[in-house]
Amino acid sequence: MTDQALDILKLVLLGLLYLFFARVLWAVWSEVRSANSRAAQAHPVGPPADEAAATVAAATSGRSRRRDRPARGRGGRVNRLVVIEPKARRGATFPLGAEITVGRDPACTITIDGDTFVSGLHLRIYEFDGQAMVEDMGSTNGSFHNGARLNGSHLLHPGDRIQVGYTVLEAQ
Repeated sequence: MTDQALDILKLVLLGLLYLFFARVLWAVWSEVRSANSRAAQAHPVGPPADEAAATVAAATSGRSRRRDRPARGRGGRVNRLVVIEPKARRGATFPLGAEITVGRDPACTITIDGDTFVSGLHLRIYEFDGQAMVEDMGSTNGSFHNGARLNGSHLLHPGDRIQVGYTVLEAQ
């Protein structure tokens, strides 16, 4: 064989080697991404104890669970928060009071267990002049209001989404 043919074969072998490594890296990356999503689903966050009790009470009394939910906000006011994500907790509803706290601490109104991106006291939602306000409590990973990082206090409107770790809440 000529030197030119050997050089071409070397380049082809080198190209195949690069393609092999790229495929291995792609497979590892895909596995890591799916493992992260499985880990988030492996530690599902169940509904709060008082909501579970309300569900059991509704089932035993023959009333539908829908009647036990707080009313939707009317006239531009937010009356409740509904969990959109994760799927294991979707539909959990929390009525707005004077103040709602969100975090991993069991003393919080909305407790999020198993999510390492959530601080002990991560976020609070409070009433100011009859309007719901949302405020990050200096959490390490931050909170997001309609996709933008939350800095300071912001007015909460019906349809707004708040993200704390992997949990997404919708104001209604």
